[in-house]
Amino acid sequence: MNQLKTLLLLALVAGCAEDTGETSQTEGASLILTNARVYTLTWDEPATDGSVQPDAPYDENGWHPDAEAIAIRDGDILFVGSNDGAMAFNAKTSRVVDLAGATVLPGLVDSHTHVFGLGALLDQVNLIGVATEEEDVELIVERAKSVPKGEWIVGRGWDDGAWANAYPDKALLSAAVPDHPVFMDSL
Repeated sequence: MNQLKTLLLLALVAGCAEDTGETSQTEGASLILTNARVYTLTWDEPATDGSVQPDAPYDENGWHPDAEAIAIRDGDILFVGSNDGAMAFNAKTSRVVDLAGATVLPGLVDSHTHVFGLGALLDQVNLIGVATEEEDVELIVERAKSVPKGEWIVGRGWDDGAWANAYPDKALLSAAVPDHPVFMDSL
């Protein structure tokens, strides 16, 4: 009976132990990224005049990475730093990937990406950098050659700031592509 009480007491004490949040290197990483240009973005914000803070990895030659490797387990970043430091998390089941100088921003989650718009842009007439309405219409006419009559042609990217006094109108488009409805969106 005393052994059972002792065992229960030990289990209770072990259950009350503080979780330090630290990860043991002996558990290993599921993924180790090495030989990367890692920018942690952990330095201070620029000064109000835009100048770089002293703790930023920046000098007269520009920006420099502040780490070269990352160890990850089950989606959690365990370590960011040197290749040797990351390899301390190497286990039998770890996948090690040599990034050969690729840039990594660990933990960056871009929550404002217009993925649908990017995909749609691949199927639209790119009007970015077009200087005149005539050039714009030439690109629409070129697309019309490969689109069945009656189908929409969508163009995106004309600069409404540069064309503020001469927005495109339907006269030139209707004359050039009478068999297609056309929609052109500005930047």
